[in-house]
Amino acid sequence: LGCNVKRDKQNRITFMSQRKSIMTLLEKLNMADCKPADTPMVANSKPTKRDCPGAETAAVMIDEQRWYRSTIASMIYFANWTRPDISYTVSKLCRFMHNPGKEHIVALKRLIRYMKGTVDYGIKMDFSDFNAKLGVYGHYDAAHADCVDTMRSTLAYVFFLSGCPISWHTKLHTLVTTSTNHSEYCAAAKAAKESKWLDSLLTELGYSHLVRPIALSSDSKGAIAMTYNPVHRSATKHVDLADHYAREAIEQGITTVSYINTKEMIADALTKPLGNADFARHRAKLVSECSM
Repeated sequence: LGCNVKRDKQNRITFMSQRKSIMTLLEKLNMADCKPADTPMVANSKPTKRDCPGAETAAVMIDEQRWYRSTIASMIYFANWTRPDISYTVSKLCRFMHNPGKEHIVALKRLIRYMKGTVDYGIKMDFSDFNAKLGVYGHYDAAHADCVDTMRSTLAYVFFLSGCPISWHTKLHTLVTTSTNHSEYCAAAKAAKESKWLDSLLTELGYSHLVRPIALSSDSKGAIAMTYNPVHRSATKHVDLADHYAREAIEQGITTVSYINTKEMIADALTKPLGNADFARHRAKLVSECSM
């Protein structure tokens, strides 16, 4: 699978990375000596379909577009296995695979330069000081109407086991949300569904004490109030039925939801392009540089 695994059994540490696969890709793209970038995407940038070329220009760019599709496919592989820090950028750039333009190619090359600078990064499972009381916990977040083409919101979540990332997800919502609270509420439903799956998996393996309940964190007090308050109001009547799952998960004791400051919201790095300082702070919780 192209995934390198290093284990220190004595100290209960496992490190997973895809360094070899990333280096192979960089050499294939003739970018092994490129200048590294600090972040996978320029802060506050918003790629759009308006940057997609017309039919005549696309015909001229056919080789560049093939390069784009092939490269982004490799990035999907990295983002899903060992690199949650690039999940948002990959999710964003995947939306233009059908007809990428010059701006999209530039954005992808920046992602490649970021991978060059973080080639030794990966997932570190450090259970040397395992705290069973923490168990599995998660953060979820949403960027309201951040897609300028569809006005849909990006939803994301990330789950940890004693500080080690074990599950993450970034995706454009299938529906248009009408407010920030609505977007966060939909993100809560996605996180609650993942919580249910993790609960079933770990319970079957005999570790139910790690997932009963799973503590979720949100930086939206309004959305948390919607999650706990079952009153049907005009502000919530437009919410799709499927998005009420978070409320049911709480009632069943699968999850709890509490407020966390935005500066501590790790999932923020999975919903929007951040500046160097903010991104580096959240990345430190998601991936680590190999020290083994």
